Amino acid sequence: MGPLGHSLAALMAIGLTPAVALALLVRPSLRFGLGERFGRIDVVPPGSEGAIWVHASSVGEAKAACRLVEALESAEQPVRTSTSTRPGREVFLRERPHGEVTLLPLDHPWLTEAALRRTRPSLSVMIETELWPSWIAACARQSVPVVVASGRLSDRSFPRYRKVKRALRGTIARIEAVGARTELDAERFVELGVQENRVRITGDLKLDPPAGQPALAIDLIRAVADTPVVIGGSTHKGEETALLDAMASAEKAGHGYVLVIAPRQVARSAEIVSLCRDRQRRVYRRSELEGRHLVPGEVLVLDTLGELAALYATASIAFVGGTLVPVGGHNLVEPVHAGCPVLFGPYLSNVRKIVEILEVGDAGRKVADAAGLAAATLEAFEDLEACRVRGEIGREALEAHRGSVEQTQRMIEEVLARRVERTD
Repeated sequence: MGPLGHSLAALMAIGLTPAVALALLVRPSLRFGLGERFGRIDVVPPGSEGAIWVHASSVGEAKAACRLVEALESAEQPVRTSTSTRPGREVFLRERPHGEVTLLPLDHPWLTEAALRRTRPSLSVMIETELWPSWIAACARQSVPVVVASGRLSDRSFPRYRKVKRALRGTIARIEAVGARTELDAERFVELGVQENRVRITGDLKLDPPAGQPALAIDLIRAVADTPVVIGGSTHKGEETALLDAMASAEKAGHGYVLVIAPRQVARSAEIVSLCRDRQRRVYRRSELEGRHLVPGEVLVLDTLGELAALYATASIAFVGGTLVPVGGHNLVEPVHAGCPVLFGPYLSNVRKIVEILEVGDAGRKVADAAGLAAATLEAFEDLEACRVRGEIGREALEAHRGSVEQTQRMIEEVLARRVERTD
């Protein structure tokens, strides 16, 4: 970094210091991993540099990244991982307790430079839409190629990137390769300035089926044994109310079940418990289940991480959140891999590809609003066998889209080979 760059970085640091100090004071949770966010990452021992650094923003991206990491490590490629959130970090620690995981440094030139100097990776892999200018520039200065895997530019993010296209030109030009999820994503990366010959369609890492269905804890198996289950996964404010209304409608028609609500933000659990009690529902937190056997009419609030994917296998039907409110949708893949048919609302910009796959085989159904959710839930319980068949159709449909991990791994290996050729 030249004198001008250092001066700008210093001004940026001075300008941001009061805001950072205030944020740390108001939100103590931000203090977690503060050293890592400031680039204080363990120094790599001499001779052990050269790991592939895989970064995933949060929980969903980390889960998808774990499949790629497993494939890379199976090919004897050393890997270290990072994430932007504490829940994302917990996913990596749970899935690969032997591996290194840190929080990504704040996107300031000094901090990114410090982290890269201490770790000396051979390649930086950014999952989905992690286009951090200072990080990418620091990688370029230290001859670390940057690859975007499972790349996506959503209907919400793409217009924002396009507005600052000129400012991002240097960042985009430094990207060595993009493995886009879909043809539309590929076109958008090219429009932002990635060279067309550096972009290919490798598919969505989240669509690749896992090696096996995750195991469910014994106490959860007992809790929902012998009772129908409906799951609301990754829900947002307003969607829990719709799920409770749907439950009441089904009960009036003679269909009872246990409702499991897994909020997108675990911190909202207390709010959801209060909502259920206001509706005169007996409700339990997962963390306080204490061996209870749930009965139809009761609600379980999942206030833990890492158990939702396994729970989907117990459900007759699931609703996936972020779709009845204008968020764009969350992980539709997990219930489908578990053989569970899914319902979702009209806001689907983040999950467009899998919705197309599911709607062809009727494994997933779109509802317009809360009333539509109630009607679709009632329809499911009036023919549970047809519901089960729809779930199997969905699982088989996803099998046809297996291969994203393999294609992404091949792209990474090609970039590494070119790096070696340039340094020889």
